[in-house]
Amino acid sequence: MKNNEWLTAESFEHAHEVVSAINTLSIDAKLKLACADDRGREEEVAQARDRLVTFLSRLENVVDDAARRPDGTVLGVDPRLGELASKFLTGRSQLPRRSPLYSVSLGELRRLLGAQKAEDLKMLVKLLRALRVLIEQHAHSDVVGILGDV
Repeated sequence: MKNNEWLTAESFEHAHEVVSAINTLSIDAKLKLACADDRGREEEVAQARDRLVTFLSRLENVVDDAARRPDGTVLGVDPRLGELASKFLTGRSQLPRRSPLYSVSLGELRRLLGAQKAEDLKMLVKLLRALRVLIEQHAHSDVVGILGDV
């Protein structure tokens, strides 16, 4: 496997892990909103939260770095994460904003991952849905890079 193919496969695997964490946390939030007992999944939810907090922190650092540079370039990071940060900044700069994800900071989204109040949980579900869409769209090019244009 060539180096570029290896990076593409790694990026796809990482995106899959992030989407899995998003799904787990989204299900947890929806169950809390429905007042359903979900005590058997605490460890899975905690691991998903940790994974997503780590991802959002990395993305936030790259987004902030790119936003400070006049040309929006990102240096010294995983190229795919840099591309995702650029896509995020582009979405945030467009008006009207097409996604609720672009109306809050990534730090605010991280804070909401620990939400308990119904209004915060509802916002979290919306933001996780929007983040899932962004990640899946971004990962699509990884799939094409691995499998070709099927």
